[in-house]
Amino acid sequence: MFEQLIWSFTHRPYVTLFMLFFLLLSWLEQGRTRTILWVASSYAIALVAEWGSINHGIPFGVYTYHYDALSRDLVILGVPFFDTLSFSFLSYVSFSFAQFFMSPLSIRGCDVQRVTSPEIRRAWPTVLLGAFLMVVVDLIVDPVANLGAYWFLGNIYHYPNPGVHFGVTFANYCGWFMVALATILVNRWIDAWLDRHQGTGPRLAGFPGQGLFAPLFWAGIVLFQLGVTWWVALSDQPGLDGARTLLQAVTGSYILAPILVLAVIQLAKPSNRVAPDAQLAAIEQG
Repeated sequence: MFEQLIWSFTHRPYVTLFMLFFLLLSWLEQGRTRTILWVASSYAIALVAEWGSINHGIPFGVYTYHYDALSRDLVILGVPFFDTLSFSFLSYVSFSFAQFFMSPLSIRGCDVQRVTSPEIRRAWPTVLLGAFLMVVVDLIVDPVANLGAYWFLGNIYHYPNPGVHFGVTFANYCGWFMVALATILVNRWIDAWLDRHQGTGPRLAGFPGQGLFAPLFWAGIVLFQLGVTWWVALSDQPGLDGARTLLQAVTGSYILAPILVLAVIQLAKPSNRVAPDAQLAAIEQG
């Protein structure tokens, strides 16, 4: 089991790097306790969801893992460990990115700080936007993962009844929204519970430019997967439907462009800028 765990981390380096970036971001934004609880809760929720899907088709719909291709990976309850673990950083960075959109900003030159009060962090619009942004990630990730045979992921799963979105089913996206929402809501409750019993909420560490960490991290994940999609589409590999995969890459670009443009506009909006003193006051309230 330990050897399989090490193999999963060393041979899925993109998952390992994203996980390390998540741990750093979460630690800076909400501290050690909340980070550990986010990892534990998100992993448990995702594992239950994936187990339910491969055995009963709920909530992601029916899909099948290819265990011969996963023979060297750590597999728990029929689910690859690296796959379930990825829900931790995908859910958190999407939630943090949502807070970037919902919060005013304090900007001094290149130093961008997000001013997120406890009310903004726990507000329903922030929660729902976080869940939606995680689904947007999946709109890029799952279609290219479905082509894993043509890149370094490998042919690790398939849908017995492929969906209309480049083979991915609508149920899968509904399931991702449900899992993201459940993860954020559970940690919203944990956050409030810790606030009541410890008397303090999550505190931003205040590193220079920290307000940009979440949007850059989210963009890095989706652009990495979109880059893989473009690479596969232009690779002209035997058995690949090049025209369909090129359409997949173009469609993914259209999906991402408005969100990334809105993130840039968020930085330019005068109404989103607040004085540094207001930033410090909001952090002290947390």
